[in-house]
Amino acid sequence: MRLRQLYLIAILFLANQALAQKNLLRYLATQKGSFELYLLNREKKLIPTPPGLTCTESTQNYMVNNGELYFQISGTGKLYKVDSTLGPLRLDNTCYEGYNFGSFSYIRNNKFYNLGGWGFWQFNSGLRYFDTTSKEWFREPISKEVKMAVHMNALVYPDKVNDRIYVFYQFYPNSYFKLESDKKNDTVYLQCLNLATNDWWAEPKIINDHIFQETVNNTNALILPGLGVLTESYNHMYLLNPVTEKLYEIENEIGGTIENYIVNKNNIYFYNDEKLNIYNIQQDSIISLPLSSAKFSEVQKPLIKKINTSFWKKVNKEILLFSGALFALCLVIILLIIKNNRLRKLHQTQSGIGLHKKSIEINKQLLFTDNLTEAEKSVIDILYEFSKKGEPTSIDQINRALGVKNKEVTIQNKLRSDTLQMINKKFMVFASTSDILVEREKTALDKRVYQYKLNERYLNKIK
Repeated sequence: MRLRQLYLIAILFLANQALAQKNLLRYLATQKGSFELYLLNREKKLIPTPPGLTCTESTQNYMVNNGELYFQISGTGKLYKVDSTLGPLRLDNTCYEGYNFGSFSYIRNNKFYNLGGWGFWQFNSGLRYFDTTSKEWFREPISKEVKMAVHMNALVYPDKVNDRIYVFYQFYPNSYFKLESDKKNDTVYLQCLNLATNDWWAEPKIINDHIFQETVNNTNALILPGLGVLTESYNHMYLLNPVTEKLYEIENEIGGTIENYIVNKNNIYFYNDEKLNIYNIQQDSIISLPLSSAKFSEVQKPLIKKINTSFWKKVNKEILLFSGALFALCLVIILLIIKNNRLRKLHQTQSGIGLHKKSIEINKQLLFTDNLTEAEKSVIDILYEFSKKGEPTSIDQINRALGVKNKEVTIQNKLRSDTLQMINKKFMVFASTSDILVEREKTALDKRVYQYKLNERYLNKIK
């Protein structure tokens, strides 16, 4: 009897979910143009995974074109159209899987495209298009490599007005190669693909402020075509517009409303016709929030660093030859200076390198401890305690050691950053090394959160 009740409940649940999806399809049928449909929880599936797939756990990338819903299976070339009965109608004949997880799927001029992705231990930067005649995917040649995968090292912003795709990304080396360090470059780059010519910018631009370094991994960031990327940073909601290269801040009331909807991971959203449409699967409801540029105010902070990355490409050959000769002359002079024993000893005296190495080894612990403030000693103590156990130290534990746990987040971050930097600087001067004592790494559960530990090479020498 109990089994029968559970069976009936399951049938009712699936029926309600199907009804909700049908209501969504009816709503999408009223929308014009082509756009992407985003799930706030990428692990959820609007349509059950069709049978016959090896990558059954892969996420689904949803696209809408002239009121019709399509989806592409991440990591594969599988492409489906959703019919009126919620049945997935397969459009492709490809058999390949595993090469493009996290790729960006989009529709342009009624043609399906797929950009980038991760697979087989490396990023790819390929652009592929779907041929309706052969029902296979083919490459679309582009000007250069921009290695990216959505929510792994990149966020993609489609600019349909200007027929471009902008990519916020961080550089990740492919895992096939031996590397001196497995640490990635925290720099956030901005690139742009001209879809009319398939040319990327000659050089990427660099996002200015470090507070936006986590944007590329922020799963709560909203892609709003025509407006920008809406993301949260330090309890503020910012809009990053790569087209205008400006930074904006949203009105508090509207920002709070949007945040409430973002928290619910059962929601689906898409932005079209100056409206943020949020669909709740469980409640079978659609909320349309009017959201235009008028709701944002510009922040007087440059989004892009002002650097001249193409200087050497603009100078003529004569200047290059002269610069090369001048560099060679300077190199010879430097080598002669290095060979001068007197100047070398003077340099060592000034920098504190190489003098009394034996004495430093004997007095290292005492001298290093004496150069620390009480706050710095407290941080070293907590780091040493956890590092000895092979455990990382959390941000909260360091804040407790500094006595700033109840302070504002911005104050916590500033004091913690300044303290850790000063400890590392004192250690490098003391030990005459370029190594840092306090290392940081990202947590396994949330890549936006850092944790800290002492350098294993010096763990037994620091108490």
